Amino acid sequence: MKGEQHIAQPATEKLTIVPLTADRYEEWDRFCLESPDAWFWQTTKWLEYSLHYRPELQSRSVSFMCLSESSPVAVCPLIVETRIRDTGSNNEFSFGGDAGPSPALAANLSERMRKEVLQRIFAFIDELAGKLKVARSIFRMSPLATSFWKASIPQPNPFLSFGFSDISLSTQVIDLLPDESQLLREMRKGHRADITRGNRLLQTTILNKQTISPEAFERYRLLHQKAAGRVTRPRVTFEMTQAWIESGLAILAVANLEGRDVGFALVTVYKDGAYYGSSCEDPEFNHLPIGHVMQWRILQWLKENGFRRYEIGIQVHASQPHTIVSGKEVKIAFFKRGFGGVAVPLWRAEKFYDVSYCFAVLQERNQQYSATVLEPAQA
Repeated sequence: MKGEQHIAQPATEKLTIVPLTADRYEEWDRFCLESPDAWFWQTTKWLEYSLHYRPELQSRSVSFMCLSESSPVAVCPLIVETRIRDTGSNNEFSFGGDAGPSPALAANLSERMRKEVLQRIFAFIDELAGKLKVARSIFRMSPLATSFWKASIPQPNPFLSFGFSDISLSTQVIDLLPDESQLLREMRKGHRADITRGNRLLQTTILNKQTISPEAFERYRLLHQKAAGRVTRPRVTFEMTQAWIESGLAILAVANLEGRDVGFALVTVYKDGAYYGSSCEDPEFNHLPIGHVMQWRILQWLKENGFRRYEIGIQVHASQPHTIVSGKEVKIAFFKRGFGGVAVPLWRAEKFYDVSYCFAVLQERNQQYSATVLEPAQA
């Protein structure tokens, strides 16, 4: 653009790779704050959470920075995990068994420099895959990154340029610029009615860094366990989540019925975006519109505090060859769509490095997907 300042464009051979170590965490997170490609998923906070999320995967970080001269021009969160299948164990580049966040580049790089940096990054990932005997890598790009919205025309999956195969989904994002009355009008009629009914019965508040307490967070953790019927993840991940709230990186919505907490919803907040992470409701009161009133209070709070977009979650309508979904997941997606917003691409991609592993994974998917196909009734 005219008048825009670009970072100098060194030759590719001057780009160097530096592993992420604990002493670079602060520098890494500062970089993420400035990068238009980065959202919370690229930060060390999410990296540490993912490393502890599923202990059975033996997750270990091989994240790295890309430097030009001595200045970082990109960060690449990367975790190697071990998956156990019927055919044996295999290493993957993934985050908690799912797609890892995309690399994030410095602001104001020229298009030519961006291309060179990305080529260097993905070439290094391929090299690491060989050294670590990684059979597959899987990445995703967040629509909450500011760079996602800057293109003037629709864009293709950016990972395909680096030898990846497309396994994209879609996700629902709510624009928070309209006023509250417009946000309500854009909701499904039934959702509006449930919000009105729920507000007569429930009190809903937002706990943030100023109002969170250890006691309130413990009530959330215990209800999470009660609603799931089991402990779903390690205690340390809850401790991390509490720290996010205390440092302003998350909020916790609470629905209260006559002095009793009957629902919680956790939302991650970073830059001008927010992401609906999870919720839990007391099964004794699941006849009440708890989720509806919590989501409405979340939308109000986000708007009051200057956030621009709220990603409420993945949208699925039916199974795809690369993603098998349950009826419950389809219903959850339908519930989320009821709050308005638009479905946007959730770019995801994978690359296989092992022929036998590729065959085994694709064969399993084909068997699962073919079982969902409904043949037309015979005349």
